[in-house]
Amino acid sequence: MVGKRVNVTGIAVLVFFLLLGVLISIRLTGLGSQFPNPIGGVLQGVLSTIEKPILQLGNGIRDNTKALWNFRDVQLQNEALRKKVDQLTGDNIKLKEQVLAGMRYTELDQGVFRSPTLDKFTKVGATIIDRNPNTWYRTFTLNRGSKDGLAVNDPVIGDLGLVGKIVSVSPTTSEVLMILDGDGQVSAVVRGSTGSGTFGIVQGTYKRGSRLTPEGNLEMLFRREDNVNVGDLVLTSGFGGVYPQDVPIGKVKTIQLDPSGLLKTAYIEPLVDFDSLEEVNIVKMVGAK
Repeated sequence: MVGKRVNVTGIAVLVFFLLLGVLISIRLTGLGSQFPNPIGGVLQGVLSTIEKPILQLGNGIRDNTKALWNFRDVQLQNEALRKKVDQLTGDNIKLKEQVLAGMRYTELDQGVFRSPTLDKFTKVGATIIDRNPNTWYRTFTLNRGSKDGLAVNDPVIGDLGLVGKIVSVSPTTSEVLMILDGDGQVSAVVRGSTGSGTFGIVQGTYKRGSRLTPEGNLEMLFRREDNVNVGDLVLTSGFGGVYPQDVPIGKVKTIQLDPSGLLKTAYIEPLVDFDSLEEVNIVKMVGAK
């Protein structure tokens, strides 16, 4: 029979750990330090040559392990800092969008905006009780009137922006002229990404047609060189004394150059959904400081 092959590596490992155990025992018990111990002395002399490399190896493992844990701590700190930077960046972008676009209002969860210029005014809530199908985009009637303190020229706002103004009142009802009508002109300002304003007049062209056949737009006329672009926000300018400043009207949807090349028309998409409008607020301008 052929003898089993001797596992040299296994024997070497076994001897190594055996010697290491003896060395540790000598160090811990002080063997040979208090009385003569020839065997201990011999072992100590032999093992002293490998003691230093073993200790260096142990220290190296300890240092590398410590470095790994330190690296993990740095990674966790970097992740936390990166999340904080992302949050601050998002907040900064949001703030810039509001400031640069001139959007001085905040949409709430229920879709109602707040404007600093409207906070000082008294507002009266009202419900639309009548609409003429043939003049759907011209006027409507509210269930509030002079008994509720309403008056002619009081501005009317919806959940997201300007609706129109009161043109007649009775003790219990009011008639509102919408900005979609040709007679519902509004002094307005267009604000782009730079925050600068370009002033003009918003005018509706909804003169004919029922709700089923609407025809018309909200328009503003500008010079060709005026800085007006698609996506710009349109707000009330506050000029004329009828409407408060900075009430949102809509956004520029398209721009068309006049055949003469000197003028251009901005077509505006209203923020208010006039088709489904049911409730509004009337702003009391009288007595506001």
